[in-house]
Amino acid sequence: MKRLSESIARFIERRPWWLVIFAIVLIAAAAPGITMLKTETGFNALVSPNSEISQGNSRYEEQFGGEPITILLEGKLDDIFSAENLVIMSDFKQEFSYDERCCAVIGPITLLQMAIEEANQARQAFQEQITLAQEAAAMEARQAAAAMGLSALQQEQAAQQARAEVLQEFQPQIEQMQLIGEPSLDNPLFISTVLYDSEGAINQLMQPFIPDDEHALIIITPRGNMEDEEALQAAKDIEDFFSVHPLVKVDTTIIADTMLVDAISNRMGKNFAILLGLSIVVMIVILLVMFRVRWRLLSLVMVGMAALWTFGLMGYFSVPITMATMAVLPILIGLGIDFSIQFHNRYQEEVTRSNSVSEAIITSVSRMFPVVGIALLATIISFITLYISKVPMIRDFGMTLAIGIFISYLAGLFLLHSIIYLGDKRIPIDRLKKASLKASGRIERVLSRIARLAVNNTLPIFLVALIFGIAGGVVDQWLPSNTDYEELMPQDIAELRELRELRNILGSGGEIRFMIEAGDVSSPEVLGWLKEYQDKVLALHPEITSVNSLAALVSEATGGVIPDKQQIQEILKNTPPLYLEQVLSSDHRMASVSFSIKYISLEETHDLFQLIENDAEAPVGVRISPVGSLALGASTVDAVVGTRFLMNLICLGAVLVVLSLIYRR
Repeated sequence: MKRLSESIARFIERRPWWLVIFAIVLIAAAAPGITMLKTETGFNALVSPNSEISQGNSRYEEQFGGEPITILLEGKLDDIFSAENLVIMSDFKQEFSYDERCCAVIGPITLLQMAIEEANQARQAFQEQITLAQEAAAMEARQAAAAMGLSALQQEQAAQQARAEVLQEFQPQIEQMQLIGEPSLDNPLFISTVLYDSEGAINQLMQPFIPDDEHALIIITPRGNMEDEEALQAAKDIEDFFSVHPLVKVDTTIIADTMLVDAISNRMGKNFAILLGLSIVVMIVILLVMFRVRWRLLSLVMVGMAALWTFGLMGYFSVPITMATMAVLPILIGLGIDFSIQFHNRYQEEVTRSNSVSEAIITSVSRMFPVVGIALLATIISFITLYISKVPMIRDFGMTLAIGIFISYLAGLFLLHSIIYLGDKRIPIDRLKKASLKASGRIERVLSRIARLAVNNTLPIFLVALIFGIAGGVVDQWLPSNTDYEELMPQDIAELRELRELRNILGSGGEIRFMIEAGDVSSPEVLGWLKEYQDKVLALHPEITSVNSLAALVSEATGGVIPDKQQIQEILKNTPPLYLEQVLSSDHRMASVSFSIKYISLEETHDLFQLIENDAEAPVGVRISPVGSLALGASTVDAVVGTRFLMNLICLGAVLVVLSLIYRR
């Protein structure tokens, strides 16, 4: 080790310009990597794409689509459903229903259009019924007249009379239809009959999309597993549509996870710049006040270059900027600058007892290379232990810090000594000695007093440290944890406020979803189990307000029971595809179950998922898996909180092993 240290020291003393030029080349090479950095605030930063829950969620989204985009319409219902606004909503549905990025567009306009179609079909069937009844009555009247020996003219008159009598029988229904008018979006009376029931309340079918008298919802289900950029563009295109075609007297708000993530990413970028500026300012102040030597800001330059190289590598290796890796910068500056300060300070000490700058550089590097290297090794080992975490952003955080600290060490060892040597070698050594003694005198006097205090009070200091250590270990178990990603965001983001406003309007905290897989999920056996299971869940958990599933769809059509296979197939055949595709795959091998819940914390959601999954008791051949954004978020609770104590022990143990091997004598 001593020979290696001396060899490195002499290399630095002989080739300083080479090292400076090499550092400049590295700066130029790292700069493009900085521009390649991307922020990641979605679930990919929290849950590994290779995990079981991510794989299951990917299969689910492939079949049923991604997290919904909600359009919140705010205004009086008469204004929301005015003829001109309904035309705009109809145009929107027409445009985005055929957009390959959207699986489904469902809202009041969907039900109104279905009602118009059904009304037209009913009118046509009613007209055909009248015609058939008239023709039957006319034929019967004609035959009766012929039997009475009446003439052909008299027979026809009898037939016409029969037709008129039949028409008179249907007159009340005809008048009711005439009173309502033609089924169309520009007929307010018809629209009103669809929106409201006979008592003036919102029609039951409309209630999911009209939560109160001032709001309506349109739900867009995007294609599953889209890239973040494509999903964000889809949400922005929806927003742009209503900017170009604004609804009259109605406020429109687009609420989508991708827009919230984008807002957070933009804010993170701004905060990143502020954080960098503040870190540099603080370090400059500390160095100017405390480190009174020549080239006092050189250590900051070293760690700044190390940070540049580190983040350049992050860009090249596609390591994203997350809420965790963004913290690398201030930590790297705080820890990385320590190496350069130690190297620089030791050089200043050696100057006071050396005959030349070369001798001071060689002695300083020879003495400090192994000592600081040990500290570096222990630090890197502690950061690498974070790689056992199941959370991708924590693994990235540990690995990035380990690399950044190592680069900071190399910058301090090679580049800092090269620059100091080039700057000081032409200055008389006596002048450097005088400046060094003056700079270090005051600080050394203070530290000497502290050292004497420590040496004279070893046992009390040890006991105090031991007591605080034990107390800290106890109190650590009481620390509250916060894994709710919404609480980790800036609270003034408009998209977050809009999301919370939507929850308040709906009185719901979202949906917890499960994917059911079996050979035939529409079989009576599977649906019977699913009906019993979801009824049990609703009864046991008051925080769950409703359920949407294939079993619910089938049982609602049969009065609350699961019928035989033939009747099930008949129900599925007569169910509009728009509704059936939300709960059943085309090959009948996958089904979706969605439980609407009140707003609860992420930890409570995590516990609820576990309780529901444990109570499933699925039949042989049936698999139930949690899916959706709430499931992904809840899965991070164990990964972040559950392994914290274990990670601390492993980290301490790894450092203990390293130090024990190094200082075994």
